[in-house]
Amino acid sequence: MAIGYVHTLGDSTLDNLFWMLDGSNVEKAKNDSVEGLLQERLKTDRLVVNSLAYDGFTTKSVLNGDKVGAVLPRSHEKKAYMRTKAPKEITVRPLEKLEQNIAARPDATHYIVLSVGGNDFRENLLTPWRLLTNLPDIQNRYLQIVEKIKSLQGRDIRPILMLQYRTDANHDPYLIYPIFQAIGIVAMTVHVACLALLTAPLWIVAGKISLLVGGAALLGGALGLYLTQKVIPLSVTKDILLGKKISHAVFGALLHAFYQPILEQAKKDRIPILDLPNTFNPHRKLYEAGIEPSKEGGALIAEGIAHIVKQHDFSKSSVLYSKSDSTATYSGVANTDPSSWQVIDV
Repeated sequence: MAIGYVHTLGDSTLDNLFWMLDGSNVEKAKNDSVEGLLQERLKTDRLVVNSLAYDGFTTKSVLNGDKVGAVLPRSHEKKAYMRTKAPKEITVRPLEKLEQNIAARPDATHYIVLSVGGNDFRENLLTPWRLLTNLPDIQNRYLQIVEKIKSLQGRDIRPILMLQYRTDANHDPYLIYPIFQAIGIVAMTVHVACLALLTAPLWIVAGKISLLVGGAALLGGALGLYLTQKVIPLSVTKDILLGKKISHAVFGALLHAFYQPILEQAKKDRIPILDLPNTFNPHRKLYEAGIEPSKEGGALIAEGIAHIVKQHDFSKSSVLYSKSDSTATYSGVANTDPSSWQVIDV
């Protein structure tokens, strides 16, 4: 008999079943999926994985419900996926199903793993400016989901946040890295121009420009930096000038900007976090179709979730769990023991 449940909530970073299908061999695909690999790691602990994550779901989908499989290409694999994930209904409301499942097992321990947000960005990739300006709305919906989970009081509820990873740098069908490269070039140009305008007082003292022109230049430079800092921080230009690849610098900055308020809330609520941005090496074969977890990637995710479920003390403070190899220059985190999970205070 199960003594606890691990509920997965979110998108294909947890539900990669479709990408494990080869034909219609659903049982093998289940075993090779993130959720299947996680169940294998937890079965001796009498914990059951309950799948409430759906490929293609966004923060809106998790909050309000959505159609299952809407983003998947028509194929035999999709039919097999739909028979498994939505045998009775096409539209699902994950938070309602979560509440029902927990109410049906009130005395059990319930771990709730949330991983969502990547598809919100995917939908805006072709409009980079909207990609940046929509950040506050996506953050707000993400925090609403966390609040919904926290509101399930009177039960042993243990949330776990899983941060979305950097995508495949070797196979990039969505052109994520070229788009981020273009954003980085524009941001760096604006930063340099604004910094140049901030030197206006020197030109005023030297008598090269008038006080009026210098004041206007100084104001323009300060305002430009203030506005750009809201979407692309000045640290991106610094990283680029220090030799970091433009696309990687922008990717890292966007992840940092997106997760900053979420990390702050997790710290207040003492929620542990699986830090995939500093765990997934984008140059390793951890992906399917550029953005989905492969079996190897899924195994790494399952390992991290299982480690938190088994090892984390949920009565104590929030921490980040990451596992980086010593050559992972993309992360800034070097792990001298690649077999261990690092713990970092939020």
